[in-house]
Amino acid sequence: MMKITKKGQRSAVLVILFLAAIAVDGFSQKIELGIHADPLITWMSSNSESYSSEGTVPGFNIGLDVYLPLNDRFSVSSGVGFLTAGGRQSATEDHTMVFNNINAVIDAGEEMKYNLSYLNLPGGIHAHTTREEGLNFFGDLGIDLRLLLKSKVDIPSEQISEEIAQNEVFAMNMGWHINGGIEYKLGSNLAFLAGIGYDTDLFDVTEDLENVDQPDDRSRIRMIRIRFGLKF
Repeated sequence: MMKITKKGQRSAVLVILFLAAIAVDGFSQKIELGIHADPLITWMSSNSESYSSEGTVPGFNIGLDVYLPLNDRFSVSSGVGFLTAGGRQSATEDHTMVFNNINAVIDAGEEMKYNLSYLNLPGGIHAHTTREEGLNFFGDLGIDLRLLLKSKVDIPSEQISEEIAQNEVFAMNMGWHINGGIEYKLGSNLAFLAGIGYDTDLFDVTEDLENVDQPDDRSRIRMIRIRFGLKF
């Protein structure tokens, strides 16, 4: 099982500081800004047979994008976003969930629906075909630091809805993303972006609590995004 250790947390902070240093150094250059509003299809997967995916949940990502041009075709991409995601899981055996106020025993095969909100801090490389007016193509590959803002779980079989579950989810995670699509340049300082992308966590999103004998696994959130944005 992979979890973010203190060493991993320090590495993540160093990555953020490195990207910030690049951005500060690049303020003398032309920096492009953008905004995005992306509908998401999200689900959870596990590397253990003790858990099964029970389907997708809708999500959303909205945020500010920052592009630091390196040349005519490539930019360092960063920004900040608000991400909602989650998934449905079931366990092959009776499963105890430790909420902030109560504990609940969920029968084997019954659904546990995770509803998570994160502050998302991406960093990567953005590539595009040209900077001419009209239709262009873009791609973006990078990593994301996710800081948990809210964690709630629904257990339909137990009539539990939006129960706070900070004990069950790690406060920080990292992931990677790949996006691609079209960029339609509307003028010298404005372009419309539309595309599709895939994101996944690098580390376990759920804690495996030993005091209630939860199975040891690595559960990750996976996402398909539909990108809608503006660059200016």
